[in-house]
Amino acid sequence: MNFSYSRKHLLLLLKVLLGISSLLLLFCNLNCKSLWGSEGRWAEVVRQMFLLGDFFHPRINGEPYFDKPLFSYWAIAFFVPLLGKLNEFVTRLPSALAGLGTLAATYYIGRKMWDKVSAILASFILLTSFGFLSWSRTAAADMENLFFTAVAICWYIRFRHTNTFLTYLGFYTICSIGAHFKGLTAIAVPFILVLCHLLIYKEWNRHLNAKNLIAFASGVVIYILPFAYAEVTSQHYAQQGLYLAFRENIIRFFKAFDHKDPIYVYFYYVPFLMLPWVFLLAGYLVDRIKGYIQMDKNDKWLLMSFVAIFLLFTISSSRRSYYILPILPFGALGIATFLSRPFDNKIRGFFFMLQAAFLLAISTLGILNLFLWPLVTKLSGYVPPAPLPYFVALWSVIAFIFAGASLLVKNEASNNSFLIRSTLIIFSAIAIFTGLFCNWECYLEKDRPLKPFVQELRPLIKNIPTNSIALSKNMASVAFYLDRKNPLVNLERKENIIPFLKQKGVKVVISRKKDMKHLLPYLEKCNMTPLLSSISPKWDRRADKRLEAWTIKGVCTNKNGNK
Repeated sequence: MNFSYSRKHLLLLLKVLLGISSLLLLFCNLNCKSLWGSEGRWAEVVRQMFLLGDFFHPRINGEPYFDKPLFSYWAIAFFVPLLGKLNEFVTRLPSALAGLGTLAATYYIGRKMWDKVSAILASFILLTSFGFLSWSRTAAADMENLFFTAVAICWYIRFRHTNTFLTYLGFYTICSIGAHFKGLTAIAVPFILVLCHLLIYKEWNRHLNAKNLIAFASGVVIYILPFAYAEVTSQHYAQQGLYLAFRENIIRFFKAFDHKDPIYVYFYYVPFLMLPWVFLLAGYLVDRIKGYIQMDKNDKWLLMSFVAIFLLFTISSSRRSYYILPILPFGALGIATFLSRPFDNKIRGFFFMLQAAFLLAISTLGILNLFLWPLVTKLSGYVPPAPLPYFVALWSVIAFIFAGASLLVKNEASNNSFLIRSTLIIFSAIAIFTGLFCNWECYLEKDRPLKPFVQELRPLIKNIPTNSIALSKNMASVAFYLDRKNPLVNLERKENIIPFLKQKGVKVVISRKKDMKHLLPYLEKCNMTPLLSSISPKWDRRADKRLEAWTIKGVCTNKNGNK
C-alpha cells in the first residue's frame, strides 16, 4: 500500500469517526439532566408562548422577559409540534444542532484556508473542548450565536473575492439573524475578523463601494424588523425589545451593571473552556509567536483573529465565561495547524508530551477514584451512586490507553506520525467526555433536587387555585415544571405580598431558603405549616438555595398588625 493511498483512507476514516463522535457527544442522553441555571428561562418562555399563542412577546410566569431576542425561543418552539412535547431534550436540541453546525463551519474554514488534515483536527479539537460541549448541551442562545458567527466567516471566505450586492447582503443577513439569537456579538465578531483579513491581505479598497453600504443598511433593517413588529403589536406588554438589546449589548459593554468579572479573567476562562487542550493551545501560541516572520497570511490572520476576539471581550466592562465562546473555533484551528504544520517540530513534540501527560494524569485520577471515594465520603459526607465509581474507572482506563499509546509513536515531521499521535490523544479526550456527558452526568442527576421537589409538590397542591400559589421570586424552572395555565404570584414584587396574604383559604408559598428573608416580616403573624422541603445533602454548600413549600391558612396579619 503506497503512502498516498494510506493517507487518503486514514483521512476518510477520521471523517467517519468525526461524524459518529459528534452525534454521540452532542446528542447522547441530552434529556437525562433536569433544567439548571438559566435553562429554565428558555423552557418557560417557550411554554408561555404556546400557552398564550403569542410568539413576539416573551414572558416568564406571565411577566415580560425581553432580555434576550426572539429567535432562540423560536428555535425551540419549532421542534415542539414536530416532537409533540416540550421537555429538556427539546429545549436543548437547538443548541446541540448549532454545535453540530459550528463543527461543520470550523471544518469548512480549515479546509478552505489550510488543508483537510487541519480541518479534521480542528473539528475534533473543538468537539472535545469542555466549553464547547458543555454549552452545546445547554438550553441557551450562546451556541446559536457562535454558529452564526462561524457561518458569517464561512460566507466571507467563500465570497471574499466578489463584491456583488447579494454577497454583501448574505453576509449582513447572517450576522443580523445571529444577533437575534443572543446579541450583537454575532455582528461584532465577524466584522472584526473580516477587518483583520482585509488588513492583512490589503483588500479593503475592494469593498469600499455603494453596494456594500446599501447591503449593510438592508442588514440593519432586517435586524430591526422583528423588534418593530413586537413593538407595534405590544398592546399592554411592558418591555421594549430594541431598547433592551441596546441595554444588554451597548450599555453593558461600556458600563456593566452586572457580570463584573475582573479584566484579567479571560486568561483563566479561555484555557478553562478549551480543556483539556491547554498545553497544545500554549504550544500553538509559543510556536506562532516565535515563527511569526515565517507565517503566511492565513496563519497571521488566524493568530490575529484569536487575539482580536480575546481583546474585544477583555475590554468590555461586562465579562462572563460564555461570552467568549466565539474564540473556541479559532483556538481549535490554531491547535490543528500547530499539530499539522509547526514551525518548530521540537516545540510541537514538547507540548504534545505535556498534553499527553495531562490526559494521562486525568485518566489516572479517574481510575484511582475507586480508592479515593471512601476518603471523599468521610470528609464531605457525599456517597456516590453505586455504579458511578466503576463507570468513571472504565472510561478512564480507555482514555489512559489512548493517551499512553500516543507517547509510543515517534515524533517525526516527515510522515503520518503526527496525525496518528493527534488522533490517539483526541480519542483519549473523547473517552473522557463520553463518560462525563453520556454516563456520569446522568448518575449525578439524582443529587439535584429541583425537579423531584416540584414533581412531588404538584399532586399536593393540585386543588389549590393558581392565584393562591406564590413564588418568593420569579423562578422560571419551578414555573415550567409546575406547568400551570395561569401565572403564579411573584412575591419578589412587594406590591403583591399584602394582597396575596389577605386572600382567604389555603395558600402556598414556594421559596428558596435564602429568599425567605425578605418575606419573614410579612409572614410572622401567619399560620404557616411546612409542606415540603427539597433534599439538601450534607456536602451541599449551597443549602440556602434549597426549595421549600409552606401552607398558609386563613388571612395573615401584615407587619404593621393590620389585616
